[in-house]
Amino acid sequence: MRSKLLIVLPVCLFLSGLWSQQVYSKQDWNCDVDDFVTKAIGIEEPWLENSGYIYAQASHANPSSLTLAPEIEGRFSDQIGMELDLPEFSANFPLGRSQSDLGPTAVGLKFAALHDCNPAKGEATLVTFEVEGQYSPAKLSGDGNSVSPQVMWAQLWYPWFTQGEAGYTQQVGNGVTNGWFANTSLGRAIHGVYAVQLEGEADNQLIMANGQRGLEGYLMPQVAYHASPKWLIAIGEQAEKQQGAHKTKWSTWGMLEREF
Repeated sequence: MRSKLLIVLPVCLFLSGLWSQQVYSKQDWNCDVDDFVTKAIGIEEPWLENSGYIYAQASHANPSSLTLAPEIEGRFSDQIGMELDLPEFSANFPLGRSQSDLGPTAVGLKFAALHDCNPAKGEATLVTFEVEGQYSPAKLSGDGNSVSPQVMWAQLWYPWFTQGEAGYTQQVGNGVTNGWFANTSLGRAIHGVYAVQLEGEADNQLIMANGQRGLEGYLMPQVAYHASPKWLIAIGEQAEKQQGAHKTKWSTWGMLEREF
């Protein structure tokens, strides 16, 4: 229930801001929105930029594991951009002596439909659409080929901001479960250097032991530090819950961003 509320509330706030905001004849594409809206660890940003990311997830399950995932973002024009998720590396502890795997590759094409920004008032509204394709040549366990159309958004009322994404995953072959997903966060900037936010995700892509479809999701409070105009460091603690499971899965996430 809390995950659903965390999804519905920021979406409603975003829609109300979009409804009340003045419509500009010319959008301010050159406004660097991520100077005010800090990217959430688990949400694709709706602004277009040239940047690179390294994500790290340390799972506290038994056996515990470490996952490293690199990502590249590219901006071709004011409205067209791309995303490239390179294969992630996962290994159980102790590293080097336990099982390890490589994940699939994903490529997405982004179209920015709305980018209204007024830095003087500390306000901005963004809406971007993306189609992402995932390819797994080795057909790794739990991974396969899929196509996921989604919409991403962000709303800024400095120092407060919200962002999110919602879409549908369609399998292409085996290894991926069809279903919807939604992810959103509510955050606050602190002195323009730090940011805190609470991220929540939910989807219906869980197949339970009885073969029926179930819900799953997570909450992740996180804090970020703008080390410089080009570098961003973030860390969060994720609590993941699945329908029918009595235990909560915990993991620590880290993100390092370099903007080019």
